Amino acid sequence: MIPVTCRTEYLTGRHHNSASAAWIAMMVALVALVGLNVAGVDGLVVSAVVTGLLAVSLAAAAYGRLGDRGAVLLTVDDDTVYFGDEDSTLVSYPLTALRSFAIGGPADDTSPMTGQRAQHLTVFGQKYLKLTFARDQPRVGTRTDEDLDSDFWRVAISEGDPAATAVIDRLRMHAPQRVSTQKQEAPQQEAGAGRWENASVPPDRDPADDENSPVDLRRPRIADAGSDEAAQRLWEEATRRHDEVLGVYGTYELDPALLLKYPAVTDVTVEQTQTFHLALDEATALRTDVYPGNRGRADAYQQSVAALRRAWIACEKHGRRIGAGYLEPADQDALGTALKLYNHAAASSTAAEQATYYGRVRDIVTTMTDRGVLHPPEAAVAELHAVTRRALEAGTPNA
Repeated sequence: MIPVTCRTEYLTGRHHNSASAAWIAMMVALVALVGLNVAGVDGLVVSAVVTGLLAVSLAAAAYGRLGDRGAVLLTVDDDTVYFGDEDSTLVSYPLTALRSFAIGGPADDTSPMTGQRAQHLTVFGQKYLKLTFARDQPRVGTRTDEDLDSDFWRVAISEGDPAATAVIDRLRMHAPQRVSTQKQEAPQQEAGAGRWENASVPPDRDPADDENSPVDLRRPRIADAGSDEAAQRLWEEATRRHDEVLGVYGTYELDPALLLKYPAVTDVTVEQTQTFHLALDEATALRTDVYPGNRGRADAYQQSVAALRRAWIACEKHGRRIGAGYLEPADQDALGTALKLYNHAAASSTAAEQATYYGRVRDIVTTMTDRGVLHPPEAAVAELHAVTRRALEAGTPNA
């Protein structure tokens, strides 16, 4: 099993201290500007002092921004779970020792991330996993109660990170998930500790998992991602969903049988199909070959793909329901005849017969297109001409 790692970033002391220093220097500069002017100090001196303090403020801010963020890592492979601060020692437990886990938070503060086996690895504003592990060896002189022989950990995760979802799925394979309230509750130190409150509360169910729910409801947004890595993974997921829509729509463009049976799916005069193509144009315009690095641009693309998927589902559902029913009865009959001829050609083993049937189908579609009754995509018409040409070539004897 390939290891999966989720990474939750946080601001370190360097970032906080430099921000505080920059703010203080700026306030001092403002006070100095007013105070020195009131005291009648020479303008050049005032400018030099204020400029110097502002330079100190900018330098302090830059110093903080140039520093790498800290990160809490959580990795699960086929038999072990590892977690800890990226800049300090990671700890590990065998998955067989995992007794239960729950999702808590968001956290009210960021843990110090230091100390001997500090069991709080939370990040302000982020969810965290509450993990209960059995100790390798019971403590001497203690009871053998499950809760007294357990290690409890809180490990930050980025909500919406696909890697975090994969980690939770793997943990769920080895231990039951216990559900707690959104408020933070510290592990009890007396008998009964480790049994999280409100364990009987059913877990929140993501409506996106319901096949009858709207597409992409409550899906994690790039704008809310907890780290740049999580944002990039969500962008990659959006590109995959975009490709899925293109692939499914492509089958309607490249299969003449689908064109004849469900012409409304690709007919741009149908309202649902027009909406789909508008959504497709927007998603295509926002798509880039690589992650753009700008969360605003990436989030806009992700949301355009969500709109595209909804538009495609509506387009396909409507098109398959009405078939050719939006056409005049005579035109419906003509398409029905063309579909029968196409199926006869596909089932025929004689190249000459196939060419005849395909040719008649091509003529029907061309006539209806010229009359403005049918609006097939160019790829579908090209494919119909291609199958006709291949049948003719196959039926032509070698010189």
